[in-house]
Amino acid sequence: MQQQKELYQSKYETLLNVAQLGGWEYDALTQELYCNKSYFSMLGRLDGTVKDWDKYSIKEVWEKWLHPDDLPKAKSYFADFILNPTIEYSQQFRMQHAEGHWVVILSRARAMRDDQGELTGMILGSHLDITGTQEITDSFTITQKEFEKTKRQVIKDNAFLKAVLNSPKELFIVAIDKHFRFLGFSDEYISFARKALKKEVAIGMDVFEVLPEELKGFARKNYERALNGESFVTNNSIVLADGKKHYYENKYSPIIDQHGKILGLTLFTNDITQLKEQEEENRMIDLRYAALFDGAEDAILIADASSGNLVDVNDKACKLFGYTKSELVGIHQTKLHPPEALAYVQAKFEEFVKNKEYHFVETDIITKKGIIKPVRISGGAPFRVGKYLFTAAYFHDRTVEKAAMDKALTIQEMLSKAEGIAHVGSFEVQLPEGHALWSDEMFRILDLSPNEIIAHKDYFTQLVVVEDRELYQKWMDKVSTIEGESSPIQVKIETPSGKQKHVIVNGISYADNIGRIYKFIGVVKDITTRIATLQNLREQNRKLKEIAWAQSHLVRGPLSDILGISKIIKSDLVSAEERHKLLHQIHEAAEKLDAVIKDVVSNTSSFEEIQDDFE
Repeated sequence: MQQQKELYQSKYETLLNVAQLGGWEYDALTQELYCNKSYFSMLGRLDGTVKDWDKYSIKEVWEKWLHPDDLPKAKSYFADFILNPTIEYSQQFRMQHAEGHWVVILSRARAMRDDQGELTGMILGSHLDITGTQEITDSFTITQKEFEKTKRQVIKDNAFLKAVLNSPKELFIVAIDKHFRFLGFSDEYISFARKALKKEVAIGMDVFEVLPEELKGFARKNYERALNGESFVTNNSIVLADGKKHYYENKYSPIIDQHGKILGLTLFTNDITQLKEQEEENRMIDLRYAALFDGAEDAILIADASSGNLVDVNDKACKLFGYTKSELVGIHQTKLHPPEALAYVQAKFEEFVKNKEYHFVETDIITKKGIIKPVRISGGAPFRVGKYLFTAAYFHDRTVEKAAMDKALTIQEMLSKAEGIAHVGSFEVQLPEGHALWSDEMFRILDLSPNEIIAHKDYFTQLVVVEDRELYQKWMDKVSTIEGESSPIQVKIETPSGKQKHVIVNGISYADNIGRIYKFIGVVKDITTRIATLQNLREQNRKLKEIAWAQSHLVRGPLSDILGISKIIKSDLVSAEERHKLLHQIHEAAEKLDAVIKDVVSNTSSFEEIQDDFE
């Protein structure tokens, strides 16, 4: 019996060695672990002290060598098997080799039973080093994953390539072999050939069957260059069925395999008609810009809206400021104004940048020589070029204009004073609307303030007294229909303050190119004082005449003396001596009469002459 047991033991050991298994036995009752030499050998831990099937601590020869990540799971699984030994025990974990690397172990075990089938508490197990197998499995898994990934990527790349080939509009992609046959083409080329060339294309078809006759020589020459290994770009134009000239950019490249052999060529043809048209339009815009910018009557300055530095100026700007263009470009726009105007100009510049409408401002500039000049700055909303924002402004030199304006204001002030002295007001009426402009003296004549009312011809008509209004209206209707100078009219007006005034109105009517009267410019002369003076003079003259008549008896005395003495002399009633005395008396009476007559006539004539002068 003992001999049979030893034989059985020998076969068991042989089997473990042949299978390269590390054997172990665990007594669940005593918690003792027995391991053979192969168990330690596969971990590189076999030395002279290790005995075959000796008893060891499970923590020292198993748990201590388990990989930290595998330890909890391995212990839990083994504990579950001990509690329920009927289940199959098989788990995989990593154990540390004596040289430091990790060995993958496949551990299997079974609970032992006696002849009656009862559990004995012994567990018999083995360890198999499957590190190589696991690496192969992992490598296969990785390879399989890489294959699937590559497969998906190929599908994705294929779809992406197809999308790239077919998505660009007006871009034709063609592949041609060495015999000038189609290897492939994009969908856009199919559409182009059908619509523009009136041809249906197919793989394997000769490309020259599709091309128009006038392009075949041009195409063949370029195909041959690409088949000789050259990559290049050409441009050509052709009139298509729509009657419009189209421009194309062609990119040729050879198709080369991994051995450097040329298999064919690819042709990328891009319709650049719109680009050409845009280039031409841009060229015209540049020409118009140059014409407007350099040919402008005023100085034009373009500044960076964020910094305020000048980026471009025209020749008029250089002439206005006295700088060269290189000196002006880059300078800050506030440097072109005198110190006293800087705060105002800076505030206006910030306002210009924020404003989206047309705007202008009048201020002063300072030239390179320090000369102060008045200018009117005008500009529109800021404009964007790419990511930069600019503002453009026109600088109009107001030197001559301001001098003329100052002169005009001086003349206007003198005229206003002259009007006041002469009591003559001027006005301008727009016809037929009746809107008017009145001078300051006009307002003074009417006892009005310019802030009280809006001047209008109807307002003046309402001031004319009732008895003169019809006559004045007829006169106004007449001058509104006849071009040229009108005859004057004298009327009375009653001002808002209740004063009655005598005025004379006169003026000139203006007609447009179709003969319609559109404007009347006139004057109103206040003759109230003169009328009052004339009335006073007439009254004085009347009274003087009455006085002259009342005093005419002064004439009768000397006249009676003359008549009486002349009768005596004529009747020859006196002597020669007495006649001499009578003649002397006649002379004295005549002198008295002459003095009286002269005094009366003199007083009457003086007042009549004054009256004639006023009239």
